[in-house]
This record gives sequence, C-alpha cells and structure tokens, in this order.
Amino acid sequence: MSTPSRYESKVATFVASLAPQSAPTAPRALVVNAEGSTLFDSGDTSLPVALTGVTNLVTLAMVLRDIDRGALALDTAIADILPSATVRGLCVIGDTDHSFSLTIDDLLSHRSGIVDYLTPSQRNVRSLSQQFLEHDRAWTLDQALEVAKHYAGLFRPGSTARASYSSTNYLLLGAILHETTGMKFDELVRLRIAGSLGLRDTYAFGPDHYSKYYTITPIHQGSSVVRIPQALASSGADGSIISTPKDTVNFLRAFWRGELFDASWLPRLTDNTVRSNNSPQLGRGVMVAPERFSQPTILGHSGLSGVAAGIEPATQTCAFLSNFQWTPSGGSFAHLTTLLRTAGTQRPS
Repeated sequence: MSTPSRYESKVATFVASLAPQSAPTAPRALVVNAEGSTLFDSGDTSLPVALTGVTNLVTLAMVLRDIDRGALALDTAIADILPSATVRGLCVIGDTDHSFSLTIDDLLSHRSGIVDYLTPSQRNVRSLSQQFLEHDRAWTLDQALEVAKHYAGLFRPGSTARASYSSTNYLLLGAILHETTGMKFDELVRLRIAGSLGLRDTYAFGPDHYSKYYTITPIHQGSSVVRIPQALASSGADGSIISTPKDTVNFLRAFWRGELFDASWLPRLTDNTVRSNNSPQLGRGVMVAPERFSQPTILGHSGLSGVAAGIEPATQTCAFLSNFQWTPSGGSFAHLTTLLRTAGTQRPS
C-alpha cells in the first residue's frame, strides 16, 4: 500500500474531520481536474446519495435551456405561465400583492421575496421540515404553496440588494418547466440530463421509487437515521435528485462546459451576487464563495442532506462532498469551499 502524498494527507484530514464522533457513515468526497482525472476520492463514489438542494443546479440547467430555445426569458412573468390562482398570494406585503410582478429571474436568483415553505423564518412555528423529520410525510405543490402564502412576503420581488433562499422558488420553476415542456420533472431529468450525459445512476426520486429508498446512502441526525422517502418524493425540482458522486461531478463538468445550455450563461450566473440572510451568497441559481485573500471563487450548491457539489472556475476543478448529516443553512457549501481551496492550494505541481 503506497504512502499518501502530503497533498492527499491534508485533504484526507480535512474530509475526515467532517464526521461527527457519533456518525455511522464516513464522509464521501471526490475531486477531479479539468480533464476529468481524479485528484482525490474518499469512500465509494459509485453509491447513490440524495442530492436534496444540489438538485437546484439541475433545475437551473433545464430552465436556461428553455430560455435558449425561446420558451422563456429571464423577465418572463411567472403569471404568464402559471394559473392566476397559483401565483396569487405568493408575495404579499402589507395590503399589496406583488406576486404578479414575479419573474423567472426572481425565482432563479432567490430575489422573489417568497417565504421558504420548508422553513418559514418566523419564530415559534413548527416548520414542515421539522414535521417530516419527526414523521415522514408527503405534500403536493398546492399544499407547499399554501404554506408559503400563509406568511407575508419578505421583500418586494426583484430586489437588487436582498436575497433569501427559498425552496418554494424551485418548486415553482418545476411547475413552469412542466407547462413549457409538457413533461414532468422526472421525465425531463431522464431526457435532458441523465440521458443526454449518460448518467446511468441519476434520476428524480418519486413515489414509484419508494422500494429503492433503502439503496440510498442513509442521512443522519447525529447517530439517528433520517427516514424521509415521502418528503424526498415531494421535493420535485427543489430536491428530489438521486445520483452518485461520480455522476454528480460529470454533470458539473458538462454544466460548466456549456453542454446543457449556451455557454454565454456561465459568467452571468454571478451577476449581482447578493448575501442572503439564510444561506451563503447567492447568484443566479448558484451559491457563491467569492474570491478572498487570493483564494479562488467557488460556485455550486448544497443540500439539507449534508451534500454539496461545485467548481473552482479558474481551474475547472470540480468536487462532491457529503458527511450525510442533516445540515440546514448552507453549512455544507462552506465545507465544499474549503475542500476545493485545499485541493487547489495543495495540488502537486
């Protein structure tokens, strides 16, 4: 058995440090360079995992493709696509309903002001997220929107100074894709992502996949297993993708090479990046760790399941990371940022 290099040792030490003492599942990581060669891996990177919020990158890619083909535009009002009853009440501030001014770009960039149906920010509220962690449950789009509409909007849509991560935005984008393509989210993933890129282990989890739930790497809170097949199946365009680290990194490489949409979109993903009050900085569909003290910019996304995936655009280095611990508020993206920056600074010459 060969001795690991100083590079591998430093990265491995960081990845191992992400495992809580009580964690029954070791963290899993994969880092590849621009040519697709593996720089570092840890754990079995061929096993399926729930991507939860990383699903947003898949949805982003499909929305941008729909814009490229002329079915949508960034400034398309969502009320031009969705029924009035669906849109009405999404962002009400005082006596004014701003919902009919909401655009595709507002949803993509989390500048809609719509409350997150999973975790409303109001105190003393037993959120839907808390409910399904205690007892798994399903919901429909209408039920999720009813939760979001119960609360006042956070700010006027289209703010250039404010953003707030909201799972509701991406559920709505899934409904919009259904209207513009005539296809359900799982069908679109199969055709436009998994099929076109040859990702054989990537799919959108739904009720017809319940029997496969226990093939997915378990998610934990401490040492307790989180069992949420119904919640996962209800998450749609916001969080339902199952993939492997290998497939996820291959998707990222295709995403950044412009294979899924016009490459001219790539620099526009970080237009007007804004710090969110409940997540890392947000660009257009991506979480952003800006360049700082000569450390490179990192773009990607994280999810509640402890998963994060992203890229260092300067070198095209892509990475997947998960400690399989339920992790709200984008904490996993911070870990991914450290992994990519460590990999970059320690990479052998």
